[in-house]
Amino acid sequence: MKKALIHILVLAMFVSAAGMAAGDEISDLKQRIELLEKKTDELAVKQEHTDKHISHMEEAIPTRIGALSIAGGITVIIQGTEGNDGNNPPGEDVLDGSFSMDLEIDAAIGKNAEAFLLMEAGGGDGLEGDEVRSFWGVNDDAGNSGSSLEVSEAWYEHRLLDGHLKFTAGKLDITNYFDINEMANDETTQFLAPGFVNNPAVDFPDNTIGMRVSYDLRDFLTISLGWQDGDADYEDIFEDSFIILEAGVSQAFGGMDGNYRLYAWLNKAEHAELSNPANNDEAGWGTGASVDQQLTDSIGVFARAGYRDGDVYEFDIAVSAGAELKGELWARPNDTAGIAFGTAMLSDDYEDVQKAQGIDTADEHHFEAYYSFYVNEHVVVTPDMQVVMNAEGDDDSDTVFVFGMRGQVTF
Repeated sequence: MKKALIHILVLAMFVSAAGMAAGDEISDLKQRIELLEKKTDELAVKQEHTDKHISHMEEAIPTRIGALSIAGGITVIIQGTEGNDGNNPPGEDVLDGSFSMDLEIDAAIGKNAEAFLLMEAGGGDGLEGDEVRSFWGVNDDAGNSGSSLEVSEAWYEHRLLDGHLKFTAGKLDITNYFDINEMANDETTQFLAPGFVNNPAVDFPDNTIGMRVSYDLRDFLTISLGWQDGDADYEDIFEDSFIILEAGVSQAFGGMDGNYRLYAWLNKAEHAELSNPANNDEAGWGTGASVDQQLTDSIGVFARAGYRDGDVYEFDIAVSAGAELKGELWARPNDTAGIAFGTAMLSDDYEDVQKAQGIDTADEHHFEAYYSFYVNEHVVVTPDMQVVMNAEGDDDSDTVFVFGMRGQVTF
């Protein structure tokens, strides 16, 4: 009997211990289930936020139409003069405006080629022409008196040898390939005066039929050859050829990027001799250089120089230099400021012609400063100031101050 009681007691203790262990395991299992449910809820919330974020990103990505990439911009410029009332013409201070609209369509054709189309429309000549006399010019974006839509560029480019050899043909703006300068090459975002956008001593044709071949001899050395119809009238295109050959070196000094370009050009369109206008079948020719160099991440400098035939051109030497400052220097990282000075040196033949008419001569000087104020990723507003001294080589002309404002919208 005692043994039976002992066996029953041991069995009861064993069952009790097993029950307690089972209870602990069940309790632990419940806690784990609750923890997993909590984490599942958290993941669900995170997934909801991620889905919303992806949806917003998809809405923000620009739509592409097949292989086409489309971009555009609108530029509005207002400029006024001070001190122009003593010059003739026009003999008065004026306030004029201009606008332009660009639409760019770029299409990749396979992996080694692309086609490009630029359509432009605009209105107003601004201060160009008779309003402000100047070899240097004051508004390179003006000159669109009409408002019709024009195809300014339409070309095809093919790349060979892993992109080292490029061939481009069609209706070209040849200044996009030659005399390039990183700090002075775009009238919609940098300097406005044509003499700072491109070398004024180069007789570039207007946009017309042409071609360009470029070959990278080394990672740092590129040789380019360009051809266009020299007078841009689509007639006798090979008789009136404009030809330019350029060697460009891109090199980093002390970790700072720099570009050095040297070129020579020939324009076979008919030019008249200054000393004998009856001889009007002369060709124009010249040489030039363009340099831009970063000094720091926020400061860069640039310079251009050019020489051309003084027998047919009013000035035979043009030099310019300037600097570009990034807004990081004053806690405005997206802003840019620029300052430049240039001189057009009169040719001997032109001075003789002017003196024969009783006009005192002097080299023309030009100064420009601008500040591009970043509003947002689509809008930039740029106050601009220019000074024209000895306009068109006339020592008796008054110094003219040109104050302007440029608004640029991109989309």
